[in-house]
Amino acid sequence: MRFFAAASIIFSHCFALYLGYSNVFLFDWHLLVGQTGLAILLVISGYLITQSWDKKPQLKLFLWKRALRIVPGLIISISMIMLIIGPLNTTFSIQEYFWNLTSVSTWLAVPFYTNGGAIGIFTNNPVTYVNAPLWTIPVEFSLYILVALLGVIGILKKRYIMLPFILLTALAWLSFYDSPVLNKIRFAIYFFIGSFLYMNKDKIKFRWWIGLILLIPIFLTFGTEYMFIFAFIAIPYFVVLIAYAKIPHLSGFGKWGDPSYGMYIYTYPIQQTILNFWPSVEIWQLIALSFGCAIPLAYLSWHLVEKKALALKNIRLNCKSGSKSEIV
Repeated sequence: MRFFAAASIIFSHCFALYLGYSNVFLFDWHLLVGQTGLAILLVISGYLITQSWDKKPQLKLFLWKRALRIVPGLIISISMIMLIIGPLNTTFSIQEYFWNLTSVSTWLAVPFYTNGGAIGIFTNNPVTYVNAPLWTIPVEFSLYILVALLGVIGILKKRYIMLPFILLTALAWLSFYDSPVLNKIRFAIYFFIGSFLYMNKDKIKFRWWIGLILLIPIFLTFGTEYMFIFAFIAIPYFVVLIAYAKIPHLSGFGKWGDPSYGMYIYTYPIQQTILNFWPSVEIWQLIALSFGCAIPLAYLSWHLVEKKALALKNIRLNCKSGSKSEIV
């Protein structure tokens, strides 16, 4: 499911980068494909992160696991952009390029990749962002911290603890509905609902016929803001329903590894590079090249970086006076 969600985002970004953000509108089908993919990732995250704390409610262990999953791949992504993508695409001289990397203003603009002009890259592309998807990482990590905080103070186990967060975030989203940037707060709702579904998994019945019924109001309200409200219910329900379904030929999909995170953090700058060197590329060619580059790179990242980093969960911490606390 994470692979499908990451692939949906890559597919959607092909259209956004090809057309330019100013030519992508709220209810465009290709935009909705990517937003659905992001919603799926956040539902899964909310469900599994809450499960992680529930199984081992230890703050140091919890944060260590989260850091191991996110940070190593992120460092490689940033390094790839700074040392490979940047020099290949910059309009600056190499000396100017690396000099600009030492500028405070550059680091304020570049780490979350909203301004390629700071290092002279992608300035002639329809979109000048370098790696826009990374905006979700600090947001998602802050949600991890919230889960840990609720766990530490002992109220995460309360079945309905996420309902106030869902409601408050929904109200904030409605308040910022017309803001292209601030209305993205709605994606946090999917995380909270994923967490809620985990805490109530033994009380909620997951049936295909219920899922199909939940889709009906989405189709009936398509093209209106009400569609998003019904999606808050239908998408998380379907994610958990499918996750536990026994689907032939898919149960062994992950035996080669999990490329979803790599697909998410590496592909956008590769797509931008393709557009920079081949401005006349057709959309179908951009899609094919995006996946052709992203999937092998993501699997390589999994086996050489992420998998090895996650193996560090087995190191021993807090070794004092012969006492050992093992991370598992």
